[in-house]
Amino acid sequence: MPAIERVMFINPPARESSFHDFVVTQPVGLGYLASVTRRNYQVKILDAVALGREKERWIKWNYIEAGLTIDEIVEEVKKFNPQVVGISCLFSSHFLLVAGLAAAIKKQLKDIIIVTGGAHPSFMPEDSFRRAPELDYIVIGEAEESFPHLLQALATGSGLDAIDGLAWKDNGGVRINPKTRWIENLDSLPFPAWDLLPMERYFEINVPFMFYSKSPRNVSFITSRGCPFKCSFCSSCNYWGNRIRYRSIENIIAEMKKLKTEFKIEELKFEDDNLLLNRERAKRLFRAMIEEKLNFHWNMPNGAYVMSFLDEELVRLMKESGCYEVVLAFESGDQNVLDNIIHKPEDLSKAERVVKLLRDYHIGIHAFFIVGLPGETWEQIKNTFSFPRRLKIDMPYFLLFNPLPGSELYDTCIKKGYYDPELVYYTNYCSNSITTDEFNPAQLRRLQYFYTLYRNVDLLARNPKLVFTKYLRRVATRKNYRAIPRSIRTAFLSLLKND
Repeated sequence: MPAIERVMFINPPARESSFHDFVVTQPVGLGYLASVTRRNYQVKILDAVALGREKERWIKWNYIEAGLTIDEIVEEVKKFNPQVVGISCLFSSHFLLVAGLAAAIKKQLKDIIIVTGGAHPSFMPEDSFRRAPELDYIVIGEAEESFPHLLQALATGSGLDAIDGLAWKDNGGVRINPKTRWIENLDSLPFPAWDLLPMERYFEINVPFMFYSKSPRNVSFITSRGCPFKCSFCSSCNYWGNRIRYRSIENIIAEMKKLKTEFKIEELKFEDDNLLLNRERAKRLFRAMIEEKLNFHWNMPNGAYVMSFLDEELVRLMKESGCYEVVLAFESGDQNVLDNIIHKPEDLSKAERVVKLLRDYHIGIHAFFIVGLPGETWEQIKNTFSFPRRLKIDMPYFLLFNPLPGSELYDTCIKKGYYDPELVYYTNYCSNSITTDEFNPAQLRRLQYFYTLYRNVDLLARNPKLVFTKYLRRVATRKNYRAIPRSIRTAFLSLLKND
């Protein structure tokens, strides 16, 4: 192949339940990858979601796609004329689109090398190559070391066998080097290539992860990687090596200052899997933010370990450093489900104390719950739906379980015949896809919509000021109102459909 001079990274169009608005946020993973790659190559990031957010296409009655079209993406690739294209595939729901995009690029640029990575291809490399024969390589897991090694191997024509976490086609089969090494010193990584992203576009759209913000000038931000817990529904813990690694406080503060100075950032969205697990380290971070007078608003849209909030000093420092909202990752409102199905070390008897402490410091409370797990009973599902109302949580999110490749429960559902693996490509949290002796997808979907409606009415009755000053204000200030009629249409159709 010709010498590698240019590398393009693509954040593909998004696919999401039509019940929700589309999140448009910075692809931090691609930002890190671009930052290490541009040490030796010309690099471009194409965020198809941000640049084409207004372009929506229906995929199914309850499923929609948004972003630049494949033809538009191919034209951008031709303009930059890279020798290597890397396409992000964080979720299974994106893979068929990634496969179609790879085919379209190869049709126009036959000699180009196409690489993908992310959770889905990392856990299902053989199936990914079968469904997307135009793919050349899959980088498994963390890629900031293995991807540059791949580029070096392509330049020399040898050395693939030595690359940790790589899959490729070889003589009609698939070769896989398992992922065995992770970056121990996260400070060794350069900051994400924020300057290669259309930052003002994110601020203009302002639909961050979990939808809410104090300021449109917000960014996704990560201070650690991984999680030591082994929740059965989660694949992220396996993706990052079943442990947690931290950036230093000094390194984090330096990036915060850079964001504030260069991009006028006013709000951070901490997307760590477990920002608060090491409470003393978290306190040091928040003290540093206070001492440096960074004056950020911040929240944790990825969810936080509930037991961490039993530490009042931690909660106080969170508030003083700018925290205005948390998402409590309860996962279930039934202790038996947590203990025997999810395997999460959490004590629901302490939940009231956690909620009271957060309320004392005027921190908004959202919470994640999952229903429809294999082995769960109707009584346990009802316990989960009633749990946040008893605690008077501001905004509970009832997510329907779907098996994620790489998780323990994915294997369970396949072995027990609860799940058609073809449905993995249409995964979303408003439409589950497993059938057990206890329930089927249509029953759970209708129950979810009912409780979501009930939640909103209940919140309006309990706290009308919060509804009008926060939740309806977000709707009123959005430039794109299509999510509202879409969600009404989807909820109505769910009453009629059984698929």
